Amino acid sequence: MTKVTQKLWAVLLAALMVVTVFGAFALTTGATNASAASKTPIEETMVVKKAKDGNWYTFNKSNNKINTKYTGIAKNSNGWWRVVKGKVNFKATGVFSNSYGNWWVENGKVNFDKNDTVTYNKQTWVIRDGKATLEKNYKYKQYDCNALTVKQAPDGNWYAFDGNQIAWDYTGIAPNGNGWWRIVRGRLDWNATGVYSNNNGQYYVEKGKVNFAKYGVVNSNGKVYTIAGGAVVTSTDTGYSTNYDSSKLTVKGSGQNWYAYTEKGKVASDYTGFASNANGTWRIVNGKVDFNANGVFPGDKGLYKVTNGKVDFGYTGPFATEAGAVYTIVNGLVQG
Repeated sequence: MTKVTQKLWAVLLAALMVVTVFGAFALTTGATNASAASKTPIEETMVVKKAKDGNWYTFNKSNNKINTKYTGIAKNSNGWWRVVKGKVNFKATGVFSNSYGNWWVENGKVNFDKNDTVTYNKQTWVIRDGKATLEKNYKYKQYDCNALTVKQAPDGNWYAFDGNQIAWDYTGIAPNGNGWWRIVRGRLDWNATGVYSNNNGQYYVEKGKVNFAKYGVVNSNGKVYTIAGGAVVTSTDTGYSTNYDSSKLTVKGSGQNWYAYTEKGKVASDYTGFASNANGTWRIVNGKVDFNANGVFPGDKGLYKVTNGKVDFGYTGPFATEAGAVYTIVNGLVQG
């Protein structure tokens, strides 16, 4: 092979390598761009506008043509809208989805102010700021009622607030400077009359407010309660969950986050009563140790005296509650 031929082959090989590398780079770049493009939600490529026929449709931003194949929820500067085959359905009410999740729609428009629990298509949904989650997949937040404050919001209604946020997941009794109030899913229920509870105990409520001046016997939800100073003293209600064998529950955790666990290692989130560990027996509310519990609470062996969430088995003597009831305690258990 001559030197000229060798140089020619060298040039050809170099050119081939450049083409190969460039082609690989182009393919990689193209794949990357395609991948990036595929991640762009389809809703971002469209806008809801009014057409000449007076109806509203989803228009492709690229060519300003109606996308008649799209069904979901699309948007414009006025909100998010339920769309069926490219056309806005102003009659739609229920749970519908788009690339960003499931949403609560009313009269064709997503209601971002919606906070409630609803049933749609035979399924229960938890709605938070318009976004819908199946209740079975929703993780309810646990609240200490003593850390909540009931106050009026700009919309004129009264809610239980956790700091600056409405405690939408809370149902129970929460305080403010004017009293204690019955709360249902974050809202003050002015119509509530009967016996309701929080993690401090059970109380008698009249027209939404705990009546601390109430003494006597009342009927509520088919049960009979003896009330002293607004608090339940005795009742035909056991006041604790019978869905679990408390002896098979185990309490464990760290800091202020201690929970009652089943034998399968799951938190007994629907259990209220007592459970134990090596450190003692603890007052449980919705699966979590209530370290703020102080007083007398019902368990599977009767009424227990509790101090800072723990049964005081070392206490024997009289005990008076804030409601004015006096008990005789022997080794932490109410007698008589």
